[in-house]
Amino acid sequence: MKKFMDWLQLSGFRSHRADFYRDLAEMYERSEPQVAFLEGEIANSLRVRDRSRVSALKLMLAKLQSGERLGQLSHVLGSVMPRSDQMMLASVERADDKAEALRALAVAVEQQQSMTKMMISYSVLPLVMLPVCIVLIMVLSGVILAIDKATPEFVRPELWAGFNGFCRDLAVLSTDWGGLILAGLTGAMVALVWSLSRWTGRLRSKADGLPIYSLYRDFQSGLMFSSLAMLLKSGSPLKSSIEDLAERSSGWGRWQLLRVLAALEDRPNAVIEAFSHGILSPHMLARAYTLHRSAATFSDVLVALGTKEAANVQKRVKNSAIFANIAIVSSLVCVATFMGLASITV
Repeated sequence: MKKFMDWLQLSGFRSHRADFYRDLAEMYERSEPQVAFLEGEIANSLRVRDRSRVSALKLMLAKLQSGERLGQLSHVLGSVMPRSDQMMLASVERADDKAEALRALAVAVEQQQSMTKMMISYSVLPLVMLPVCIVLIMVLSGVILAIDKATPEFVRPELWAGFNGFCRDLAVLSTDWGGLILAGLTGAMVALVWSLSRWTGRLRSKADGLPIYSLYRDFQSGLMFSSLAMLLKSGSPLKSSIEDLAERSSGWGRWQLLRVLAALEDRPNAVIEAFSHGILSPHMLARAYTLHRSAATFSDVLVALGTKEAANVQKRVKNSAIFANIAIVSSLVCVATFMGLASITV
């Protein structure tokens, strides 16, 4: 319960943390001491009654004044910022120009937030359509079965032939087994969501081409490459950057990064082929090959994919989200439409 309350208290600050990173960049440019900066920002936040920001800044100040790890950013901000920022904060510490690195971090965070908002917005339609279609199917099933009961026996063979008969069978199925089918679909949806971040292996590589799994792949790849771009821009070697990112990743993301590392171990010079085993969508892989033709190193390609190519990544995520929406919603709408047409033709 305490963890949930802490998360709730910091959620407002985290949603606007890109602005804080830019303020922190100005602190480095002014050579202002960290303690003075945090105390001043706490006073400003109290003036505007931003309680979430005050709570976050007080946690940072307590970490800084504890004297542990010499005020490293990843330590001072570790308990405040989400886990997705930890690797990028580590790259800021390695950067020579911390102000510029923090501004790049702010841009990366905004790109990630934009993709997250896009994912949430495209999840609304299926969640809204599901109960509407279920209610519509049950009501229309009741109408069709009521007509069936009121129909004389000698008329039924003719009435329930062809399309009408198919829809009557569907109405019986919905009425008699609707609850069980709904429970099964709910269980399947829960299993699907659970598998998105945890399922790995050869079959998962094939499943990543399916609508919902491809959406998850494109979304997670966008987040990974924005973090990887931060590490590479700070001067970290490619292999150690991937290792650092894999160490802090889990499930599907860690599995994909370990596959890249294994491929680099086998063929150190075939860098682009190492990223062709599923971590990138076919479209993004083709874009990587295009950029590689004129790039000095493949690290420059990865930096471009994580920064300059953010618009293309978001476009792919959007296309995958639209396709997933069509796949989910169309199945529900088709059943409801069949039942509606049957109630008219009967």
